[in-house]
Amino acid sequence: MTPIRAEHLFDLPGQSVLLMPSDASARQQRDRVAALRGDHDQAFLEHITVMPAAQWLAELWDGSFPSAQVLRPIQLLALARPIIESSDYYPDNCLNSLAIVRQFVDAFQLHAAYMLSTEREDYLFSPEYQAFYHWRAQLQQQLDELDALSSEQLPLRLTPLLADGALDLPARLVISPRTELVPAVRQFIDHCAPQLDIFLLDETPPASDQRLYCFPQRDDECRAVATRLSEILRAWRKDAATNPCPPPSLGVVVPDMNTYKPLLESALRRQLYPQSLLPEDEIQEPWHFEGSESLYAYPLIRAAWDLISLRDGPGELEHFSRVLRSRFVSGWPEQRSARASFDRLLRERLTVQCSLRDIEVQARRAAEPDTVAVLMAAREQLSAYPGRQLPSAWVRSFDQLLLATGWPNADDDDPVVAQCRQGFSQAMDVFRALDRQLGEVEHSEALSWLQHILTTKRFSVSRDWPCPIRILTIDDALALTFDEVWLVGLDDSALPRRASPSPFLPQHLQQRAQVAGCEANLCLQRDREVLAGLLQAAPVVNCSLAHEAEGGAPRSVCSLLTLPESLFNWPDQEESLLQQGRCEWPDMDEVRPVPVAQRDQLRGGSGLFKEYAQSPFFAFLKYRLDLREFPRPAEGLDHRLQGVLVHDTLEAVWRRLGGKAELDRLDFARLQELVGQCVDEALAGSEINTMRFGEALLRLEKTRVVALVSHWLEFKEKMRLQDFTVEAVETQLDTRFMGIPLKLRMDRIDRIGDKRLVIDYKTGTVDGKTLNSDALTEPQLPIYALAASEAAPIDGVMLAQIKSSDDLKIHVRSNWTNSVIAKKAHDSDVDDEQKWAAELKAWAAALEAMAEGILAGNIEHDYSLNMSRSFSGYLMPLLRSAATDDEEVL
Repeated sequence: MTPIRAEHLFDLPGQSVLLMPSDASARQQRDRVAALRGDHDQAFLEHITVMPAAQWLAELWDGSFPSAQVLRPIQLLALARPIIESSDYYPDNCLNSLAIVRQFVDAFQLHAAYMLSTEREDYLFSPEYQAFYHWRAQLQQQLDELDALSSEQLPLRLTPLLADGALDLPARLVISPRTELVPAVRQFIDHCAPQLDIFLLDETPPASDQRLYCFPQRDDECRAVATRLSEILRAWRKDAATNPCPPPSLGVVVPDMNTYKPLLESALRRQLYPQSLLPEDEIQEPWHFEGSESLYAYPLIRAAWDLISLRDGPGELEHFSRVLRSRFVSGWPEQRSARASFDRLLRERLTVQCSLRDIEVQARRAAEPDTVAVLMAAREQLSAYPGRQLPSAWVRSFDQLLLATGWPNADDDDPVVAQCRQGFSQAMDVFRALDRQLGEVEHSEALSWLQHILTTKRFSVSRDWPCPIRILTIDDALALTFDEVWLVGLDDSALPRRASPSPFLPQHLQQRAQVAGCEANLCLQRDREVLAGLLQAAPVVNCSLAHEAEGGAPRSVCSLLTLPESLFNWPDQEESLLQQGRCEWPDMDEVRPVPVAQRDQLRGGSGLFKEYAQSPFFAFLKYRLDLREFPRPAEGLDHRLQGVLVHDTLEAVWRRLGGKAELDRLDFARLQELVGQCVDEALAGSEINTMRFGEALLRLEKTRVVALVSHWLEFKEKMRLQDFTVEAVETQLDTRFMGIPLKLRMDRIDRIGDKRLVIDYKTGTVDGKTLNSDALTEPQLPIYALAASEAAPIDGVMLAQIKSSDDLKIHVRSNWTNSVIAKKAHDSDVDDEQKWAAELKAWAAALEAMAEGILAGNIEHDYSLNMSRSFSGYLMPLLRSAATDDEEVL
């Protein structure tokens, strides 16, 4: 092919078609062609057409007025799926056929693109090859019957039309040297040679300044990238003030968008402040992540999916909750507060799995039918759905559902809303086009195909402000040029990429045809050429890597790079921020102290001290701001309800028995019978009801509690060394403790001779060390011991862990014994009057320090001790709850 430069195309008569590797490179080349002309005359842009090879072939096919239709990839999936699922080669233990279908369709396209053999002998070496041979033949038969073809079959079908003169060929075809042509396309172009002139675009790149920088970790690497980009844009803005010019074109090329996007976005937001980089009326961020998201990733589209995926039957409460709280349905924001409150009610009354009917019942009971009007409107539409219908009919049904629920409940003048709606409409058009391939389908299958379309459709909102920084992957950056480019992550894991041959195509056929990525040598050759092109993509090329991966594994420089390592010393942005505005940090995090006049308004039992012991900040949120974590429904009975049932059962047991003497008279069978009666009594008086949980689940829970409590009584209470009587159960006590009003409820008080022992049941795992005064995180029993002693002396406390039948534990501290059952003595035991008095004194000092911190407004938070309670964007929302008495922590 004769080389030719782009500017010489203007001097040649007739139409020229310039083939580029991708849409992005074609757009950039069109801009370059227009810039070469100078006057941007559209006539010349029509004279020189720039497009990818696939688009050119599709336009040639459409221009020949064909009867055969070129199918989209998803239409091929729809045709191939029933072929595969009904085949003898389809494995019986396969859980999801779609993954197999996708790989088969990819192999079907590769087979056509590389013109691989169709001889049966080549496909006898493995079950996968044999399956492909039969599936390909059946799919091709269906395509012939439908008079259809795939996009990769176009070159073969276009070739006979050349002799008939049915194709509108240009005068010349110009091919970018970076355009990779598969054999089928290359063969078609060779057949075109007698009818048009073929040229190779001369793209001799200018010499570039190439540098390699190494950093300790990826965070450091991304901060350096952001710092360099900030310097370039600040310099441009300074020059543009006196000499107006367009912003520079800057590229950041990453090997993996999922890995680098959050790191780069964080660094860019910290260092590239739009207000300081762009004109005053343009304050949006000057960067754009290209090809990093699917259409489904946008909140507006996810809201639409939540609506159309509703079912008039059992579903997840979280699903209904998202619809109810969505801002993209009718009634928002007027009913936002009412819906949030009702949603909280649903989470307390319903289980993880429920239905729209259950929500309607709860709305009637709460006299709030308007709050769930949007869900009821959806239910009315769902009830009218037929069993099966065509995809186009399902699209009409989905449209009616979205219309009835008010989606998108947003102004179409918003460019993001308008573009998302346009993308959603295009996705619906793709699904509508599956009528001939799918036929009539059920609702669930329609949703499955539509979800595949939404999650695989690449989509990004176009920006109407300057975005000089483009962040894209290696494949998306092919044939693009910039004023400066930064290639990040060039370590030994990025390039060369590993081989990924198709599992359905014989390996020897792939190697013979040199299918891209089928073996290591071809991957090495491909990536070497890719890297060479990227290193010539700009006058200044910065390459970088991090020596250490996230897990601490060492990384070395990409073996394809031959650049010497440069010294790198970027200024630390943190220091520059401190120089601009220094913040004074207090020694202790504090808020306004509790006024003396308002101390009586503090609410909470011993849970206030327990929360403060674990995190003063969360204690402030819950007990001073009266905030609560948003309820999360559990499958079945949650831990709180299970704990309540155990407590209530033990209360009923001891009200009947009264002490150890009556307990010892019962054998294990009679004991289980008694406990069963007490469980029934506890269930009858609790918030656990059959309508919410079902009789089968409650029977299972009753069996569990009977076994748990019976084992506790048989193997712990009966084993106690001293006789005892139960003096009180679930004793309420209102007191002022350390200046704070508390509502206490003690599970049980035993009298052992002249001694009084306070017992607290725990249905979770609790370590006795949590009662130590120097690390007091379970202050419940110490508070009981100190507060109850004001009326009558308390001689000891007992922590009773009733977690499961094989995990029953007792921890005792008292003025006369180290345990109520046989136990080996230790020097650290609190088991005499002197040690008990010292323990009470230490507890009082620790609790007094907590009380002082609560009243003084201390809100510190030690993250190292509260790893599960972090200040991240995923922290559960907190709601202000109604004024209710706080229950003890179980």
